[in-house]
Amino acid sequence: MRFRLTSLLAVFLFVASACGAATLPTSTPTQQPSPSVAAAAFPATVTDFQNRSVTVPKRPERIVSIGPSITEFLFALGAGPRVVGADDFSDEPAAAKQLEKVGGIKVNFEKVVSLKPDIVLILKFSDGTIEKLAGAGLLVLVVDPQTIRDVARTAILLGRAVGSDGDAMARDIQKRVDDVRSKTSSAATKPRVYHEIDASDPTKIFTVGPGSYIHDLIEIAGGQNIAARATSAYPQFSAEEILRGDPEIIVLAAADYSAKPGQVAARSGWAAINAVKNNRIVSIAPNLINRPGPRVGEAAEAYARLVHPELFR
Repeated sequence: MRFRLTSLLAVFLFVASACGAATLPTSTPTQQPSPSVAAAAFPATVTDFQNRSVTVPKRPERIVSIGPSITEFLFALGAGPRVVGADDFSDEPAAAKQLEKVGGIKVNFEKVVSLKPDIVLILKFSDGTIEKLAGAGLLVLVVDPQTIRDVARTAILLGRAVGSDGDAMARDIQKRVDDVRSKTSSAATKPRVYHEIDASDPTKIFTVGPGSYIHDLIEIAGGQNIAARATSAYPQFSAEEILRGDPEIIVLAAADYSAKPGQVAARSGWAAINAVKNNRIVSIAPNLINRPGPRVGEAAEAYARLVHPELFR
């Protein structure tokens, strides 16, 4: 991957494209844009996320997806039945769990080739994986959404590459995000938010900064990211910096590997933080919030419900 960080953060970054507290209810079925297949014209020439011009000669009937958000997009676009392989972390929708697996942070090159794909849709890798796949004669399209703006672009790009109506999906995604933004714009306050990614090293805790998908969600939800002035998308903060930021809301992933609300509240000195004093340490489903995929409208509303519950009563 393009970052050599802790293994937990590396997994988060891969999945992103990677907990008393209130927990977002998960019993309600998730909502995705309705699959829509268009009579796309082939050959189709598209520009991917590495600014490579790629020509898809005919509608792909065998697709390999390397990236959980890409896999979700393909199923939402109605191309799920044509996906013959996916990365180890692709688990949404449920049908993705049954696909042949081709590795995760390290791609199983031989497995991908053996599946004889018409196209490989892949996140950005800096370890030569993309070049190696292309060198084997495979058609490779790099699809690596990192921000909210990238999500609509991804829908359009994938739609054109696989022969589905990605333009309609992009409009639907944008409308749902705009609806949330409009609702939170009426809020009287913008609470300070700290979103924790990885605290395995308590002296250098990973959070989200400008240029990250979750930073965008915080702002759409009507909050203020305490790391808004950071110079990277995934900065490291010391505990002292977080204390100085005095977040009014602390957001954690509701996952086995994540810190739990009680553990966070018990950290040395953290009792002085506004969010701890007011019991506003909240958890959210990681597969929903970490992936810049077709459920971004749902993710934006979920985050907004944590930041401004008074607007959703």
